[in-house]
Amino acid sequence: MSSPTNLTDSLTRLRERKNKPVATSNKHSEDPATPRKQQTRERRFATDLFMIFAYTLLGVATLCQLIFIVWLDII
Repeated sequence: MSSPTNLTDSLTRLRERKNKPVATSNKHSEDPATPRKQQTRERRFATDLFMIFAYTLLGVATLCQLIFIVWLDII
């Protein structure tokens, strides 16, 4: 059975191997390196109907509390 450090080391080696070119050719070395577009590691969440409902409910509750406070101050 592999220990967690061995798995981490294995993953590190695989990532390093993935970034290295498998075969080098003269044509590849002559081309200037083009900058790659950096991908963000942040994942955008999809709009969820529950979240829309929850924020709407929060807004309605806040509005009702403000109306109630103002109404009590007037009376």
